[in-house]
Amino acid sequence: MKTKNKLFATVLLMLFSINTFANFTEVKVKVTGITCSMCSNSVNKALMTLKFVDKIEVDLEKALFIIKIKEGEKVVIDDIRNKIEGAGFSVGELIAGFKFNDLTIEKDFHYVYEDNTYHFVDVKNQNLNEVIYVRFVDKGLTSQKEHKKYTGLTTYKCIKSGKPENCCQNASTKRIYHITI
Repeated sequence: MKTKNKLFATVLLMLFSINTFANFTEVKVKVTGITCSMCSNSVNKALMTLKFVDKIEVDLEKALFIIKIKEGEKVVIDDIRNKIEGAGFSVGELIAGFKFNDLTIEKDFHYVYEDNTYHFVDVKNQNLNEVIYVRFVDKGLTSQKEHKKYTGLTTYKCIKSGKPENCCQNASTKRIYHITI
């Protein structure tokens, strides 16, 4: 019985993946530790080396980087974090604009896109259309306080590791990102 349920869930996930469309439009990143324009410049230069970055707008007062994404380019969120950390800073908050077309979600729904899985944490049942801004709540992509809060809002263990666990039968084998709206 469990095998049939898993197979059925896999088929449904594949059907949803075929009938839905999503892509990144922009990423807003608050960077912690920025104190001057030289700091901002080093982060900006590091981020501009990413293939998927079209342009970056910087709000130095808020230490906010708004990364405009090149259309059709694959975005790797961990690459953004790695570039920021490589410049000597940390991600305080990361919010991304995704363009969805008719994706129905519910709490703990797993959505596979570009070899990664996006696990919706603490969301209401809803249908996503157009550009929706999602907040990443993984360790290293938000504050420790926010990560701890969302870890307590799901029983899925993958939120602690970012990797598939027994709870994520249909997930990508690469990376599981935890997001909320």
